[in-house]
Parts: sequence; structure tokens; C-alpha cells
Amino acid sequence: MKNKFSILSWEIKGPLNLDLTMKSEQYTNSNWGRIGGRYRKVVWFNGRLYGLEVWQEGSTEKPEVHVKIYSKREIEEETVKSFRLRIFRELGLNYNLNLVYEKLGEDEVAGRLIEEFFGLRLIRYINPEECLITYQLSANTTIKRLEQMVENVKQRFCRRFRFDDGVVLWEFPTIKLLAKLSLRELEECKLGYKAKFLFSLAKTLAKKPLNWRFLETANVEEARKILVGLPGVGLKVADAVLLYGLGRTETFPIDVWVRRALVRLYGLSQKSTYRKLQEFVRKRFGKFSGYLEPYLFYWSRSRRSFG
Repeated sequence: MKNKFSILSWEIKGPLNLDLTMKSEQYTNSNWGRIGGRYRKVVWFNGRLYGLEVWQEGSTEKPEVHVKIYSKREIEEETVKSFRLRIFRELGLNYNLNLVYEKLGEDEVAGRLIEEFFGLRLIRYINPEECLITYQLSANTTIKRLEQMVENVKQRFCRRFRFDDGVVLWEFPTIKLLAKLSLRELEECKLGYKAKFLFSLAKTLAKKPLNWRFLETANVEEARKILVGLPGVGLKVADAVLLYGLGRTETFPIDVWVRRALVRLYGLSQKSTYRKLQEFVRKRFGKFSGYLEPYLFYWSRSRRSFG
């Protein structure tokens, strides 16, 4: 069928555990909704609203990714091709996980994390704006609270899409949409003090949009400096945008969960600064640092310990 396509195991470079990747919370339920063992989202593409549904079949070692596109109109072949490329990038299927494992596996702790979470892939936000909004709102809050805030904005101001089975999801808000809202409208979405930061961020970027292509290739320190200059964006949020929004795998965002994992698994001082922890990771893993980040985060969140 024209509205379905599959990415077969020979096309995917290395293992994949889609459930583990989604549960690792690199995405929240507001980015990809977990519904009946599959994952859905709503996407605005070429002037139309689409629903996407993704699931995995086969094994972790020989994975198959299946995608169904929902639309109220006929789906063109070029649209299917575009979504195929999108899923490849978004789920990190285009990088060689075996090579990543070879490099990370030279470190004993990283090697054990790989065994624990085999097939967990580093994802990529196709729209870096979505990544920026998500992580700006995520600072100093829980994931559950973050999801509530985003859903409040989505359901009040964004376009909705009804799937064939009656499930309704909303598209993710854009900077362009947010810039049109008043501070009071955002406050009414129960964002708390974050309403002011999101309001300021949207107004700032509406006047002077970011050059995302430049940030993809610029010196990391320069790119980080530009992001940190935005309202409500600190070092962790900036690094998260560089990693998850722009694929800068030499970056390594450190939140409270990753900090706990580094301290416990590597015996580092609890008083280590953000910069010192980053330097420790970079010296060990270089351009592969970012691939390790979701492993440490998920280990810490799931409160696992080694055997």
C-alpha cells in the first residue's frame, strides 16, 4: 500500500531496539505518543497534516521498522520517500551502531551499559525548533510535568489529527505559532514561570531566527555560545539541542540523571563541575561522546546496577 513502507534489516546499520530507544525518553510522549505498543506523532509537511505510526518487527539483531502514514487525502509517492528519509534520520538508523559499540566498548563501563541496553539508538529531532522548545521547557522539571505543559499548549493552539481508529493527536507547536501568543495565553496553559521564558524565546527567534545550518557545522563553543544567549537556555539545554537537534555527537549534555550515573559508575567527585564532567567524557570518547549520553541517562532513570 502506498501509505505504508518498511525499512528492512539489511538497510539498518547494526541493531535496534525501538521500544528501548523510545523508553529512554530522548523523546517525550508529547513528541512521539506511545499507543498500543506502537508510536505515533502528527507532522505538518508541505502544507498538509499527516499522522505517522512506527513499530518494529524482527529481532534487535535483525530489526525491521514499519511505518504507516495517515492522511485525509491521497498520499503522493514523493511524500512517502520524504517520510522514509525522515524516519531513517529521526531514529538514528543511518549511523553504524556496530562501529559506535566498537569504540565505546573499549571502555569497561560503557561496554557494560551496551550489554544492558543493547540496541538503544541516539535519536535526532528532525525539526531542531521542536528540540529547543522541548528542552527549554524541560529545565528543572519532571518529564511528566513537561509533557503536561506541552500538551496544554498543543491542545489549545495547534492543529489536531484524528487517526482511523479515533485516536486524536496534535502537532507540536512551532516558534512561529508561539510568537503570535500573548504571555497571558501561555500562562493560561499552566506553564508557571516557564511561560515567560518560552514567550521571550519565541519573540526573540521571531525577530532573529537561528541559522540552524550554521550551528550544525560551526565550532562547538561558538554554537553553544549562540544558544546560551537565548532566553531560558543554559549549558545543558544548549548541549541537548546540539546533540539531539543537530547531531553534534561530540557534545555531551549533563542533567541531574547523567551526573548521578557518571559519579556512581566512574567514581567521580559529586562536586565536579559541569565542565569537568564534560572534559572527562570527551577525553574518553571524543566524537562518540553523545552516543553514550542516552545510555547513562536511562541507566540512572531506571535505577539499574551492574551484576
